[in-house]
This record gives sequence, structure tokens and C-alpha cells, in this order.
Amino acid sequence: MSRLIAALGFLLAFAGAAHWVVPMGRHALAYAMARDDAARIADLELDQVLTEPRVASEIESALAANDAELAQSFVALADARHIPVAATLRARVAVESSTTAQAVNGAGRFSRGFVSGQAEDLAGLAGATAADLTVWGDLRDAGREAIHWAKGEDVDQLVLGLSAAGIVATGATYATFGASLPVRAGLSALKGARRAGVLGVRLAEDLAGLVRRGAKGPALRLIGDIGTVQGKAGTRATLLGLRQVDDAAGAARLRRLAEVKGGQTLATVKMLGRGALFVTKTFAKLAWWILAAVFNLFGLIAAFNSAVVEMVRPLWRRRRLGGELLGLGGALIPV
Repeated sequence: MSRLIAALGFLLAFAGAAHWVVPMGRHALAYAMARDDAARIADLELDQVLTEPRVASEIESALAANDAELAQSFVALADARHIPVAATLRARVAVESSTTAQAVNGAGRFSRGFVSGQAEDLAGLAGATAADLTVWGDLRDAGREAIHWAKGEDVDQLVLGLSAAGIVATGATYATFGASLPVRAGLSALKGARRAGVLGVRLAEDLAGLVRRGAKGPALRLIGDIGTVQGKAGTRATLLGLRQVDDAAGAARLRRLAEVKGGQTLATVKMLGRGALFVTKTFAKLAWWILAAVFNLFGLIAAFNSAVVEMVRPLWRRRRLGGELLGLGGALIPV
């Protein structure tokens, strides 16, 4: 009886812990399996933080800041995850996101950015980036750096190199009827990020090193990844995402996220930051939860097996005793 009580005690203990440990272990395993897939990582993170009240709050905040693009991105994210958005709130986003409203709000700043390459906000930066899609933007920036050099001032070698590459890429884009557009767009986005101060030092050094060493393949892949992000998710999402990118591998993760999320990318990166691209939890902690879940499952099975054995053990004893008595009775019967 003591063995049965002990087995049932262990069974109850493991069953109680399983309600908490097993889901955590399964969650940790999902993170471990998704460690190289930014889109999957983002989905796992969004499962924990994205709720209907949170979506409504983020949209309201974006509209209050006259950020229609971010509000629209949150609507797209909510729709993709089947989270309801109030009809009145959706209508406000549609009005603020209309082409006319956007043109009125940003036309002047866009023009100044296009002409000068200097930007104080997103509209100006969009103008500066749009100019890069023509030869004008690259000639403008290369000329500015040349003037700095002539005056004995510091020259931004990265912007100068990107401008020179942009002139070549623009010609190639027209010559190949747009086949080189991701590279052309990537060069523009990287220059825009450099101007906005969101291009990380390490990424800038990696890119400059690739160009300096003549590593055309890796450099083109990195630039093309950023161009793809801009094409899929837009300039704003690209610049926000580049804040979280340290190297070429991070740029590839950002490209993967943009390919899957598209217009949802801006809202995703806004909410999750670096957690949209990388597993921010330590793998030691994930491994601990996985092992704890496995141990709990084995313990649960072993405790259940022991409890069953102890419950049927009396039946085995009675059957064995009955067989022994039957054999003894047969031995006592005279032949």
C-alpha cells in the first residue's frame, strides 16, 4: 500500500507540474527551431503581446502623431492575425492614409529632400531617397562629398562609395529594364539610413570593407537584401529595421521578415524591436525549459506505470496463490 501511495503522489506531482512545465518547454522548443527564421520568431513574439486592446492603442497613438503609415501597418497586422479593429478606427486610418492627405502633408518636405538630399523627417527622407533612383541623387551626394574634400573637411567615404555605385547601378537598371532595381533601391536605402543616422557602425564598416576588398558578391547580396526590404515593406520599415541590424546576416533576416510580412513589417518592428529578427532569450534558458519538459513527461509516464503496477500487484498475488493451492490440492489427491 505504501508503494501505491508513493506512486500516486509522484503521479499527482508530475501531472500538476506538467500543466506549467510542458507548455513552457514546447514554447522554448519552438523558439529554438525558429532561431534562423525571422518571420517565425516575430510570430512567436506577437503571439505573446499582440491583443485587440494593444492594437487599438497603437493605432490611436499613430494617428495622434499624424503617422498614417504606421497606423495602416497596424491595421494590416491585425487583419493578418484575425484581430478585430473597430470600424470607426479603421475609417479614420483610411482617411489619414489617402493619397490626397499624404500629398498635402508632405509635399513641401518631400521636394526639399529631393533637391537637397537633407531631411528632417520621413517625407524629406523619402524625397532624398526618391532622388537616388535617378542619377541626380547620386551626383548630388558625390558632389557634396567632393566639396567637403576640397575644403579639407571630413569626407563620408561610405556615402561617396554608395553614390559612385549608384551611378553605375542606375545605368544598369535602365539597361536591363529594371533587373537591377533591388540593388539600386538598396543603395538608396543605405544612403538614406546613413543620412538619418540609423545605419549601425558595425554594418557600415562591414559594407565599406566588402566594397574596399572588392568582394562584389557579398556586397551585392547585402545591398540587394536591403533593396528587397524597401520594395516589400517600404522606406520607413527599412530604416526602422536597419536600427536592429548589425551585419549582413542581420540584413538577410530583415529581408526574410519583409518578404513574409510585407506592409505589416513596420508595425512588427515597431512593437518588437530586435525581437522581430532575433531570439532575444538566452539559449541556455530555452534548453533548460526543454529539458525540464522532457524530464516531466518521462516522470509522468514512469509514475503512471508504477501506480498501475501497484494497483494490479494484489491481483497477481491472488492468482499466484490460487495456482499454488490448486497444485497442492492435486498433489494430495491419491492416484
